Amino acid sequence: MKNHTFICCLLVLLFSCKESANQEKTTISSAIEKAKEKTMDNPYLDNDSQKAIYKALKKKTPLTNDQLFAILPEDINGHKPTSDLVLQVSSQLTSGIYGPLGKKSYNFFIQDGVGSRAIVRNFFDTYKIQPQGPPQTEYVYQDRDGYKTIAFLQPKIKRNFIRFVYNNRFEITLEGPDPVKELWSYIDFENLKKLDKYN
Repeated sequence: MKNHTFICCLLVLLFSCKESANQEKTTISSAIEKAKEKTMDNPYLDNDSQKAIYKALKKKTPLTNDQLFAILPEDINGHKPTSDLVLQVSSQLTSGIYGPLGKKSYNFFIQDGVGSRAIVRNFFDTYKIQPQGPPQTEYVYQDRDGYKTIAFLQPKIKRNFIRFVYNNRFEITLEGPDPVKELWSYIDFENLKKLDKYN
């Protein structure tokens, strides 16, 4: 009888250990699945459409200096370019200074994000991560008129800039002494439509 009781206890113990092992496997499997789902839902990862954009940008040819130069606005907030010398064109970048030189000037930049440079990707990665600047400055990440924008506020020196990507290709930046909302209103989207033919 003692042997019979011992064998029954041993069998019960074995079955309970087996169920416990199965439950552990199920728990581990579900934890792995949850981790995979969490990774898939990670907002910092590029989605398929972003990956396609970045891949397509690598294959395109950058605009020429003349093509980029033609996109610079004629004026910003009523200010004309300071002189022809301050209108700069370099590889995949054009810029201009408008108004009086110094703290009251406006700086306008267009960067072509094609080729091996990661201009567009860096912009969207920064927008996802949303880092903050040094003390007495502030980054503002906001959708404006359907565009993701990054604004950098420097109230101590009264200089701000707003940056966005146009047509998933061109990074546009306007820097000046005015509040970001006003800087955004100075951007001439009719003029930027000249870039549409290059998309």
